[in-house]
Amino acid sequence: MIGDRLRLDGRTILVAGAGGGGIGTAACRGAAELGADVVGLDIAEGPLAEAEAATLAAGGRFAGVVADVCSKEQVVAAVATAAETFGSVDGLIHVVGGQRPHHWHALDGYPESTIDEVFALNFRSAFITSQSVAEHMIRAGHGGNIALVASVAAQVAAPYSMAYGAAKAALVSMTKTMAVEWGRHGIRINAIAAGTISTPHSRGVDGEDEARDAVLPLKRRGTPDELAGTALFAISDLAGFITGQTIVVDGGSTIRPSYLDADDVPVFMEDGEIRRRVTGR
Repeated sequence: MIGDRLRLDGRTILVAGAGGGGIGTAACRGAAELGADVVGLDIAEGPLAEAEAATLAAGGRFAGVVADVCSKEQVVAAVATAAETFGSVDGLIHVVGGQRPHHWHALDGYPESTIDEVFALNFRSAFITSQSVAEHMIRAGHGGNIALVASVAAQVAAPYSMAYGAAKAALVSMTKTMAVEWGRHGIRINAIAAGTISTPHSRGVDGEDEARDAVLPLKRRGTPDELAGTALFAISDLAGFITGQTIVVDGGSTIRPSYLDADDVPVFMEDGEIRRRVTGR
């Protein structure tokens, strides 16, 4: 049955970036609803409390581990803790990433230190967690599934956030390579290219959200549950023949033509009539 293939009963899912009430917390809750045991990783104890509460409320079991996912040693220890607690690690959803205010900068005078920081947060962390989980799966002799949260910034220009777009593009490329190298071990890995998602840490002020919504085909930002749901699909048996792919979850933002106004009407049309000659060039 289709519904049965979405279930995660008897599996342990590691969620990196689990705390804070955003995408990671939604992934923890969703995994629990699908029958999985959940191990949440985060940089501090505080954010994990919300992930634990959400998982328990969904009827699941939860183990929280404080770890810096840019440290191979700490991540390997966290994977070992997960396996000791619940018997195995069968899947990974890696959510860690994003940008801090000082990471936004024009290309003129772009600080090299910013490149290093952004790549550590958005690429190195994903590499380390994926590698550590895959090494565990290979040693244990069973396959598994990995979903990495990327961004549509990997597919379009990223003005004033060059390093972020480049890091996410690197993550997408890495996903393909991992899928090829680890496929023989029964490990699938896919990326989720996120568009604008409304989380506790990304909400705008002074009308920013409304302005952003106006240019999206769906006229709203995505929710953590919508992005987490795609990641959960990707690590389920329902996606059993999908690997090395990037699934775009962006409300249509990357397909919207630039010549539309806020009402999705071509700027060269008025009352349904073309106001000027359109050459197609």
